[in-house]
Amino acid sequence: MDSKKLEELVLACKKGSRKARASLYKTYAPMLLGICLRYSKNREEAEDILHEAFIKIYTKIDQSGRGSFEAWMKAIVRNESLYYLRKQASEFKNHNRYEKDTEGDTDEDEDINAEGISANVILSMIQALPQGYRLVFNLYVFEEKSHKEISNLLDISESTSKTQLLRGKKQLQKHINEYRNQMSKPNK
Repeated sequence: MDSKKLEELVLACKKGSRKARASLYKTYAPMLLGICLRYSKNREEAEDILHEAFIKIYTKIDQSGRGSFEAWMKAIVRNESLYYLRKQASEFKNHNRYEKDTEGDTDEDEDINAEGISANVILSMIQALPQGYRLVFNLYVFEEKSHKEISNLLDISESTSKTQLLRGKKQLQKHINEYRNQMSKPNK
């Protein structure tokens, strides 16, 4: 959507146009759902998050003046995803077990080799990661947040953020390798 059409659409949404809101949803929901899917365990949870995010987008659209409107919506979706997950999973609030378990981890930055595997398969692997790993992985890899920013967002230490990322990457690479091995076996 070009910037002039988007500006007109946002202005109509600010005036309360249902048609404009429907158009905004139709235009941006698929992209924003992709963000929700990265943070959630499944599509149903992602759709719940997206629904709540659009309610916030509609109610706070008057605050969208500065910068890119799309970036503003993405930030709302990311924040709503984090809020939803914090609310749903009390296990993530107890980070102490991660804090005490960091001695064996190194600080090396490992790349993930997902070449030749579809985005949908990778997404399902990311969704299967434990919540702590999944949150830190998404914030670091897709949102390009620093460990300091992640520690502030999730109320964890920077070392926990680094550990969660490293372990998430290792587990994701393990799933990728297992998937490749499974796909390379001849059918019987």
